[in-house]
Amino acid sequence: MEFVRAARNPWGENVLLGLAWDVLWLVVAAGLIFVVVHAIFARKKEGRGAELQARDASFVASLPAKILRHTRSARICHWVLAVATFVLLITAFVPILGLQFPWVTIHWIAGVFFTAYIIYHIFDTVRRKTLGTMWIDGVEVREAMDRTRQFFQRTEDPETRPGKWGTENKVFHHITGLAGVAVAITGLLMMARVDTWFWNANPYFMALSDPLWGWIYVLHGLAAVGFVGLLIAHIYFAIRPDKLYLTRSMFKGWITRDEYLEHYNPERWRVDPEGREIRKPAGASGGASTTAAPATSSERAAPDETGN
Repeated sequence: MEFVRAARNPWGENVLLGLAWDVLWLVVAAGLIFVVVHAIFARKKEGRGAELQARDASFVASLPAKILRHTRSARICHWVLAVATFVLLITAFVPILGLQFPWVTIHWIAGVFFTAYIIYHIFDTVRRKTLGTMWIDGVEVREAMDRTRQFFQRTEDPETRPGKWGTENKVFHHITGLAGVAVAITGLLMMARVDTWFWNANPYFMALSDPLWGWIYVLHGLAAVGFVGLLIAHIYFAIRPDKLYLTRSMFKGWITRDEYLEHYNPERWRVDPEGREIRKPAGASGGASTTAAPATSSERAAPDETGN
């Protein structure tokens, strides 16, 4: 199995040409193995109806029928990113199957949209001061480990349920973010070597050496195949029957009160009477009790993962 492609340039140097296609099939195989293993161990939990009925009636009654999970702007951003990602992957990998079309132009246009979203997301997150919502603390790591153990044991402890964004969601976000930044930066550099609407191809851009260009191609390929694996996992969870409520929320924005109580820890994901996430006031400690009173005016609604 080859991991990289290499050749000699006119000066006799052995330089990298990019990632070998074998790596793509390796990632696809790994993704499919993950899906099969998860599907074998995953099962519908029993007894949740009785658990919901056992909750404090006044707390349940204080919750709205619908809990906001994704704002409209967050959903729009998600689908713009999804379209750009699919177009990039199709134009990157379908040509190796022999299907010929003007993929280079389509690829770099999709890449511009993809990069623009990343820049927007970074600046918007900093502007809204919401970077901390994706921070992973020690408690979350321990709870994630407990949930992993319970998954393979086919048990569940409600106390280890996550907040709005579980550790698994945050890790997926961070890996996707790193892969996205890598593919965007290397892609922008590679655009200098192709004709675009903005400039003509310049093979001598920044006077980068052939070996350095080779590493740029390899890093771009690694990030791209990484997205293939991430996409396999993402689609799998999107179509699982027990996760369809999350897929619906990416279209409509909300989950139901029962879904909120069934899948999340209300002490980790607090909501106001309108179903919007609320933040704990600065300096406060501890989570919200399941019998807690509605949020006060000092607790403002917190944005979701896109800062909205």
